[in-house]
Amino acid sequence: MQTAQKQILAAALAVVLIAAGALFLIAPVWQPQRPAAAYAPVTAAQTPAPEPELIDINTATAEELTALPGLGPRKAAALVAYRTEHGAFASLADAAAVRGISLRMTESWAGLAAAK
Repeated sequence: MQTAQKQILAAALAVVLIAAGALFLIAPVWQPQRPAAAYAPVTAAQTPAPEPELIDINTATAEELTALPGLGPRKAAALVAYRTEHGAFASLADAAAVRGISLRMTESWAGLAAAK
């Protein structure tokens, strides 16, 4: 009878050890938590984007004007020639008077260019 009791005790001990191993060694929920490394993700609020410098269509060279959408070297040269002949532009919309430049194109320059 003592061997039967020893076998039952050994089986019970094995069950307890297996359960303890499953709970404390395998399951991450029961493992002691170590503090995470210091990490702060960079967000857009922390690093503001630099404001693009506005291109002044009244003082910019033809080469500088080609940075605007829709303006190639020819249209930029035409804009400079028109500005030289007729004077400074009062607003971006006034640049639509130049042949090859539309009002829609000048509206796309908002935030990129200004008539100062």
